[in-house]
Amino acid sequence: MIYHEGSRYRVNKVNLAFDEETQELTEATMKVCAACGYGHDVRGGPVDNCDNCGRVLEPTDEIRQMVRLQNVTAKRADRITSDEEERQRIGYEIRSTFRFATVNGEPDYRKAEVKVGETPIATMRYGDATTIWRINVGWRKRRREHERGFLLDVERGYWATNSDVDDGDNEDPMTQSQVKRVVPFVQDSRNALTFELESAQDVTFMATLQAALKQGIQQIYQLEPSELAVDPLPSFDDRRILFFYEASEGGAGVLRQIAEEPTALAEVARAALTTCHFNPETGEDHGTEICAAACYDCLLEYGNQPDHRYIDRQLVLSFLRQLADANTEISGSRRTRVDHLDELMRACDSQLERRWLTRLHEAQLRLPSHAQYLISSCSARPDYFYSDANTAVFIDGPIHDEPAQMTADEEITNRLIGAGYLVIRFHHAADWNEIFDRYVDVFGQRKGV
Repeated sequence: MIYHEGSRYRVNKVNLAFDEETQELTEATMKVCAACGYGHDVRGGPVDNCDNCGRVLEPTDEIRQMVRLQNVTAKRADRITSDEEERQRIGYEIRSTFRFATVNGEPDYRKAEVKVGETPIATMRYGDATTIWRINVGWRKRRREHERGFLLDVERGYWATNSDVDDGDNEDPMTQSQVKRVVPFVQDSRNALTFELESAQDVTFMATLQAALKQGIQQIYQLEPSELAVDPLPSFDDRRILFFYEASEGGAGVLRQIAEEPTALAEVARAALTTCHFNPETGEDHGTEICAAACYDCLLEYGNQPDHRYIDRQLVLSFLRQLADANTEISGSRRTRVDHLDELMRACDSQLERRWLTRLHEAQLRLPSHAQYLISSCSARPDYFYSDANTAVFIDGPIHDEPAQMTADEEITNRLIGAGYLVIRFHHAADWNEIFDRYVDVFGQRKGV
């Protein structure tokens, strides 16, 4: 519904985009990581692993038949119908996903650790011009849980009415033969910040912390609620990351300050404590009897109504007091080589793989983009993978000298080559420097070794 100059309008039609060559409806397909909420557009080819956390992406992570909404049409609604009231009661399942901008093929973000003394309690990542998708997966309470999207007349652009809440007021002329189920989404670029705790917490804690930090940021930087948005990732019911983004056009540069300034987040935490009716120095509760858990003078607002049943200010008192004493340490302009090397080291399956990575690092050669990368179409999992060079790297220890393993390795190599991948094998007894020099296009030029 759109409310404008005292009138009410119902969005009932979308102006669709069609492919110029095929004249088919333009659709997108994405995979959204169920662990971190990172988005992957798979129209350019299959994506097997999350580019952000490295998790193997499952078929259930894929969202198909997505239609981007850019221009819509609304018609005047002179009365509030039972359809509208029921629509508001049921609500939509909105999924948010994001993708950092890239520089030379690498994600461009600034990583910051939040520490109390030397103990890390959270990690933040800030990115300029982060691509954000908001996807309407369907009604929150739908008959078939795995059925996504809504019925759309792809010839005329009219939305079909939900049969569960239809009140017979649908006057739009539908072309029944052209009705198709689609998943609508919108896309934009905004400055964004992810906030991830060192230890996992339940949905009540995360919902309360989400509301508290948003209120704290708004207080410190004098923002209107509409200027800052925050969504839980990867989903509403599984909250591991708080995803903040500047909702207003242009942004105010607030999130960059929080990531870069050592005490900015601590100031936000102190403001959040005050908003929650606590003394930020002593933790003393100044709340009234009507605010046992939360009230509209502290954490409750119109925008977080779905979370009201979870929010309890008492849950985050201890953590906010920790945060108020914390310092933020920025690690660089974007994910550093050392950060990336550390991630690759943690994914190693053997000491030989670690030795190969160390040799690579000491020679200042290019690090692989992924470790233990699954290429499901070839039933192969290379030890390392260079996504920009489409190259699979295997580090072969003594077990690969056995005849059965040699045969299996040859079959894997042939499958990968047949699919267009370059395959490079580093035998444990081979001259690794000679192999590095042979594939300069992949590894770069050796230095210092």
